[in-house]
Amino acid sequence: MFNQRYRPVAYAVPAIALIWLLAGAGYRVAQSTQVTPDRVLAYGQSVNLASLTGPARADAIRKLETMITFLSLTERQQIWPDVITRWFVPMTEAERTQFLTATALPGFKQTPNPLDLLPPDQRQQALDDALKKMQAARAQMLSEPASPPPAAPH
Repeated sequence: MFNQRYRPVAYAVPAIALIWLLAGAGYRVAQSTQVTPDRVLAYGQSVNLASLTGPARADAIRKLETMITFLSLTERQQIWPDVITRWFVPMTEAERTQFLTATALPGFKQTPNPLDLLPPDQRQQALDDALKKMQAARAQMLSEPASPPPAAPH
């Protein structure tokens, strides 16, 4: 049938064609499952959160959380107004907390406020001291005559 010399070529050509077909199919599948802002908005509009209860409601919120986590910051900003009006407003406080925790950008953590670590009386004293210093600095600024701007070097 085939000459012994051409047998590897006869096997390699169909194998390479099959690999390219599989790669193309994989690429199409990946493109069709990629989360985009338009897909998140379409999902948000297709689900009425107010009409859902129990596990169905939790699953819908979880699916939205998962979709949002795949978006970049600019894409999140693009869809945020719609998410707020359609989803965030009807959520309960517990759902909101869970939603914000799940959709926070990686590495985003709120810096703890040192004043929160103080006892209430020391916290109030620190705030009063800061206010007095600000008022003193303001009064000093208002009482000093305005000095002319420094001359530019030539």
